[in-house]
Amino acid sequence: MRYRGLYYILILVLGIFPASYGQESSYTKEILFLSEKIDSLSQIIENLELERKKEIEQSELEALLNKASSLASQEKEEEATVARVFRGGERQLQALNPNISLTGDFTGSVTNAKSAMVTDPGPLTDGRNRFFMREAEFHIIAPLDPFTRGKFFLGIPGGGDEPLEAMIGEAYMEWLNFPGNINLKIGLFNTQFGVLNRWHNHGLPQVDRPKALVNLFGLENFGGMGIGANILLPRLWAHVNELDIEVVTGGDGISFDEKKNNVIVVSHLKNYWDLTRNTYLELGLSGAHGFNQIGLQKTTLAGVDLTVKWSPADRSHYRTIEFRNELFLSHRGIPGGYLNRFGFYSYCTSKMGAWSWIGFRIGYSENPIDQTKYEWDLSSNLDFWQSEFVMLRIQYTYTYRNDAENDHTFFVQSVWSMGPHKHEAY
Repeated sequence: MRYRGLYYILILVLGIFPASYGQESSYTKEILFLSEKIDSLSQIIENLELERKKEIEQSELEALLNKASSLASQEKEEEATVARVFRGGERQLQALNPNISLTGDFTGSVTNAKSAMVTDPGPLTDGRNRFFMREAEFHIIAPLDPFTRGKFFLGIPGGGDEPLEAMIGEAYMEWLNFPGNINLKIGLFNTQFGVLNRWHNHGLPQVDRPKALVNLFGLENFGGMGIGANILLPRLWAHVNELDIEVVTGGDGISFDEKKNNVIVVSHLKNYWDLTRNTYLELGLSGAHGFNQIGLQKTTLAGVDLTVKWSPADRSHYRTIEFRNELFLSHRGIPGGYLNRFGFYSYCTSKMGAWSWIGFRIGYSENPIDQTKYEWDLSSNLDFWQSEFVMLRIQYTYTYRNDAENDHTFFVQSVWSMGPHKHEAY
């Protein structure tokens, strides 16, 4: 204790002082008595300080326990209050609303062509030397439950010379992630014959479809009512192997009869390779088989598609090159034999910065119905993407026909999208 030091100093001083004078001090006994009292007092003080320290610690602990108890009771009261609050489920139903988008496809052309097959804004008019809304298309997509998804595409042509008439482009439901890596779909859909056949008009890499596709299926996609399966195959000779098998009724009116009882089987095998970190290759094989318009004659179509795409990982926003090719063979039954015809197209598009693309296409097509007719088509286009929602395009197309006057056509196109769909091809 702090008093003990003073005590020893006092003993030392009092003990030495009398001895220095050689006196027998009578104070010795008193000093000893005082020292005992001081020891006793110091012990009492130590005990008092210990008790005081324990009291302080005890009071702090009690304060913490009281605070914890108060917080616990407050949380229980809040939980009880929340549990008693009534909440309606009307707002939660908004999560069930589908994604709804609208895409506008505005086009104009100047041409010397005599054929309405330049491009078609509607069922009754053609697109020669005029501006027109080729189509306003609604896209409605939503998950139906954890296992299925619904897609609905409604197109409204805007040619201007005929009353507006909505047309269902596609309407189908998909079952996702079946065992064996299988997806199923049922309804009205465009078939997976080749690559571009499935793409909607607003998603095409050029304004018009290649003549090789137009001569086989017309200006619209080849599709019908039916059922299809998409199967992700085990890795075989490619990095990814994917098989589509579809059975539809109805046809396009050119290669296949449009009768509703005409069953057409379509298949497509896609093979994918990563050539480098920035380059991939896709090779596809297609087939279609069904009845044509001539009695009980049948048509068999075969196709090969090859796509090479280069997109540098560190500069894909500014530089991308895509080279795509499709080749078609038509084996058409006619009275007394078969008519074999051939067609192809190739196009290349290159990104020239963040906003612009330049493209070039060449194609050749033999008429699948008349063996005396064939045509070549050459196109070049320049696209400006103002954003992912707005695209502007100018295009020049030259068509050589062996049985008619050659065509020179200039196109201007504007495609915009409202909603989450943007400009997906399909």
